[in-house]
Amino acid sequence: MSLLAVPCKSLFQKAIRMSSSTMSRSDNAPSSLIPPGAQDQSAARRRIVRAIPKLAIVGLLAGLAYWGHSTDWTLPKFSMLTGGAAASSEDWCIAHNVPESGCIECNLTLLPRDKDFGWCKDHGIAQCPLDHPEVAQLTKAFNPTPADFDRANRALALLPRAENNSRCKLHQTRIQFASADAFDKAGIDIAVALQRPVIEAVTANGELIYDQTNTAYLASRVAGTTWRVEKQAGDKVRKGEVLALIDAADVGRTKTDFLQAIAQLRLRQTNVDAMRPLVQQGGIAGKQFLEAETALEETQIRLLSAQQALVNLGLQLRAEDYFNMSPDKIAAKIQFLGLPAEVTRNLDKETTTSNLFPLRSPLDGIVVERKVVAGEVVDTSTTLFAVSDISRLWLMLDVRQEEAKYLSLGQPVLFRHGGDPDEAEIKGCISWISTSADAQTRTVKVRVELPNDKTQLRANTFGTGRIVLREEPKAIVIPSEAVHSDGCCQVVFVRDKDYLKPEATKFFHIRKVRTGVKENNTTEIIAGLLPGEVIASKNSVVLEAQLLKSNLGAGCGCADGH
Repeated sequence: MSLLAVPCKSLFQKAIRMSSSTMSRSDNAPSSLIPPGAQDQSAARRRIVRAIPKLAIVGLLAGLAYWGHSTDWTLPKFSMLTGGAAASSEDWCIAHNVPESGCIECNLTLLPRDKDFGWCKDHGIAQCPLDHPEVAQLTKAFNPTPADFDRANRALALLPRAENNSRCKLHQTRIQFASADAFDKAGIDIAVALQRPVIEAVTANGELIYDQTNTAYLASRVAGTTWRVEKQAGDKVRKGEVLALIDAADVGRTKTDFLQAIAQLRLRQTNVDAMRPLVQQGGIAGKQFLEAETALEETQIRLLSAQQALVNLGLQLRAEDYFNMSPDKIAAKIQFLGLPAEVTRNLDKETTTSNLFPLRSPLDGIVVERKVVAGEVVDTSTTLFAVSDISRLWLMLDVRQEEAKYLSLGQPVLFRHGGDPDEAEIKGCISWISTSADAQTRTVKVRVELPNDKTQLRANTFGTGRIVLREEPKAIVIPSEAVHSDGCCQVVFVRDKDYLKPEATKFFHIRKVRTGVKENNTTEIIAGLLPGEVIASKNSVVLEAQLLKSNLGAGCGCADGH
């Protein structure tokens, strides 16, 4: 008899004594004010009413005592209350929640464990299905190809991965169910290990800016007044097109210097030519001729200086082209020097100043900024226009310092503008990696060149970039909820390949895995699973709980007490 029987029987006997004592005390109630006949009847009724609850309690305790005596005061097993009643209480394995007579963990002769191939150092798992495909729970034989090994090796060599303990023996455990119905009642779903493309990347936020090699911020080369504005913000321009006309006194003064230098050059050249034969004949002193030549050279220098001043302003000309022109023709020719014909066509030469200086676009692009109006006084330090070729933009990413070591020039980058998950990603590549970290954020600046042929990107906006470290067209992926960790190893529960056979034992294998990319609700399995294997996914924590229960107290064989 169980030890529980002794206190329960004592409690039953104590209740009987309490009930008898209470009934005897009720017989001694005062009766001096009640007639003898009525007094006896009233006392009897009171005793009966008061005794009913006590008799009920006595009856309940008596029934409990009878049940305890017949069952030897033992409680039913939890498994019998939750679907395991088909097995008798004597034939039930508490450790594994299956009938003792059919427990494959307690009785290995029923179903011996698979051969233990030991630890795979290359992939960091036990029972490696790449090196030993016979451990795979597939109905058809699987023959790994060199591409399968290359895929795993690339992933393991690229980044540090969560490791498993080589001493852990969890893979030798199997999780068994009493029946297929018992598995269904547990609410566990299954999934199939699939192959699909995955991308492993470093993710960073960034800002779009104009390509600084194809963006010009334009100021006037000379101080003056804005005479006319030719282009507006948003206008497309070609290289050399006039954006605005500046009325600059320095331009007119330089043109005048050029005219004067030509006139003086002509005069002094004539004097030298006239004096040369006279010197030879001795008609004039050699010193006088030498002074005339020196004056000619000085005039030539002034002419070259005036010519160079105009060239520096972007007004191209050659002095020799004007030697044979009259001063009037020279003045007319250089009045609108540097202005295109489409601009000068409607200008009145009699009333229009010769001080006009054209502000030109240095490249093909779009006017992205205009900061000037007609009549505004400008100087050489004020930006008047910004022109940019927006067919390509720069993405400036802020990459965490600890991840910057995995980056290199030319790596592809996938950018999603504004972080909208429904928007297609734009592909670019890294063109520059900063050699220093930001003093405030401790992030590293990375520049990415992005094509913008459709002009859907906008400068000074934000988005998310993924710097691609690895692309796998046929990675093995499973639901993330199917992967479990006990602090020692990462495992999944693989359904036995004979599970669906009517008379087969219903159990799952414990398989250690190495995980890779976690994307949305899926996880890449670098090593440990083969395509087509069936694993427990949703509510697989039920299997994890049973695994921990089965190994409770025995440990998993890990080092450091794991």
